Amino acid sequence: MTIATIENCFKTGEDENERYFGQIGSEIIKEVTQVFYFEYEPKNYCQQVGEIEGKKGYQRRAKPSRQRLFGKYLEEHGQNYVSPPIFLNARDKWEFVPDSPNSRTGKIIIHEPANIIDGQHRAGGFIYAYQELNNSSSAEFVAFKGLSLDKEEKVFNTINTTQKGVPPSHSANLQKEQWENRVGIMLEEDSTSPFYGIICRSGTMKPEHKFQLAAVAKNVLRSFSDDVFKGIELSDEERFDFLCEAWSLIKTKFPEEWEADVQPRGDMKFKLFELTGLIAWSVVFQRRLGTFFNTTSKHIDFNGFSKAVDKVVGEIDWDKKGEFEGLTGEVGGQKIAQKIMEKMAS
Repeated sequence: MTIATIENCFKTGEDENERYFGQIGSEIIKEVTQVFYFEYEPKNYCQQVGEIEGKKGYQRRAKPSRQRLFGKYLEEHGQNYVSPPIFLNARDKWEFVPDSPNSRTGKIIIHEPANIIDGQHRAGGFIYAYQELNNSSSAEFVAFKGLSLDKEEKVFNTINTTQKGVPPSHSANLQKEQWENRVGIMLEEDSTSPFYGIICRSGTMKPEHKFQLAAVAKNVLRSFSDDVFKGIELSDEERFDFLCEAWSLIKTKFPEEWEADVQPRGDMKFKLFELTGLIAWSVVFQRRLGTFFNTTSKHIDFNGFSKAVDKVVGEIDWDKKGEFEGLTGEVGGQKIAQKIMEKMAS
């Protein structure tokens, strides 16, 4: 089925690098492109799809306000200074028909929408300008003929981590080859986790979020950085189980200070269940979990660790206006960790 045809296109490259250059009229942009989303945005001017061939999407949530601003820019200034072009993956659904045999110029017959790799706000701006401002124009595009969905995601991440754009947590969500990112995602997704539903994976914090995925992943890595773990092969599930048990223990020992489901971030009174507390206990895990780890059975003696934590209960001032007032992030976390370690050793 053909949904549109684009004339006056140019083809370059071969095989996986085959790509097309041209212009898409604003009247058909919505029909011939789509956003392969990780987070759905109901007011996005672009067409959206969350799953293709069993694979979940990766694009962050669009900001319709940015799309409207771009559309208004088009209305005022035209497209003379619109750069860069919209970057697409045609998914082998766009057919290049040369003007003559072996010609690199020709037309593209579109059978299904291409995924927008980079440029959903520009594309949405063209759509907004056409639909609501009656502004007809053309958007320049570069379209890969047929990247795999995995390669498409990697291209997106490469583009957006080598320029200002994608938040670190969204990149961590995409870079699943790093085990700490995978375990961080498990902590967010698994209902048995003390961190279930409160880790932000897109970079845009919502009211229910307490932590950014990038910060969680960094401290997951820190928790297992003791030398005793370096020569041991641990699965993601084993690391996840260890962390769940360790943090569940902390939750049990400090019930008043554990504000995971009680207060919005701005109203929290204690440092325990925010970034400072995450860092503090991760530093403690780094220095102490290894002493309770049996390298033969790959088991952590949490009874022993629990007794060590008992020495800390009632000895640390977690109040934001207390002993560690004004000390946040790494500075505050390291200070609190130092005091925890002193109490454990007493």
